[in-house]
Amino acid sequence: MGNTTNTEQWAAMERLRFIERAAWWRGVVQRQDVSDVFGIGAAQVSADFQKYLEMNPGSLAYSLNRKRYEGQPGMVRMLDSSTLEEAVAQFIDRAGRPPGTGRMEAPGSNQVDWLVLPDRRAGAAVERRIFQAVLHGMAVEVLYASAHGKSRKWRRMIPHALAWSGHRWHARAWCLENQAYQDFVLGRMEDAGWPEAVEPVPVRDEAWDTFQTVERRPHPELEEERQVAVALEYGMEKRRLKVRVRQAMVQYLETALGLVPADGKPLPPRLERVR
Repeated sequence: MGNTTNTEQWAAMERLRFIERAAWWRGVVQRQDVSDVFGIGAAQVSADFQKYLEMNPGSLAYSLNRKRYEGQPGMVRMLDSSTLEEAVAQFIDRAGRPPGTGRMEAPGSNQVDWLVLPDRRAGAAVERRIFQAVLHGMAVEVLYASAHGKSRKWRRMIPHALAWSGHRWHARAWCLENQAYQDFVLGRMEDAGWPEAVEPVPVRDEAWDTFQTVERRPHPELEEERQVAVALEYGMEKRRLKVRVRQAMVQYLETALGLVPADGKPLPPRLERVR
């Protein structure tokens, strides 16, 4: 009895996804590729390709000269939804770790490169204590360096959420000193005490709990061609960018989009160019 591919089996679907991913991103996929990755015999590999061609006809064409399947220009993905970052990691740079796939590392291929920014985070022990305080609704005392003043002191807070701004972690917390909800950058936390049980904060964090839709468009003073380019760059529909975001995180969205603060005041310089 010949080999068949049962699409109800997880392993079979993974092989079919691999075939599609390789053909879509790399443009080519060979029987040996599937055999090497999944450790299966030639008969099962042939059955997998046959099954995929049945599921997605016209997506692949077999080259007799090169002995490989080639993804066609009009190919449509049916099974795989991998991103460009995942394709880079799998088919170009297996040694490095590109943006979007975890902690960034320097690439090991000349075909791709990315900036490896400073690791703006707290030590593992501090992160552990903040995480547990958030998870269990506990208070924690943190040695914190403020960016807006000259203070570097112990701050007692009750963090209830973690927020990723796009390049660093923040703890959303009730500050017992200021009696208000604030964002604290984990990377400015030098030390932290062990979390302690505390009574729940009686005040609701409305800025965190409330969502709003931020809408932006290309600046009307831009030339028509530049407005088109901006709309394409930000994936706008009908020249409108709409993002649903927590009120407490609007400032991070504005910064990520390269916009000035709502009050129109320019941000103070943070770093000085040395060379």
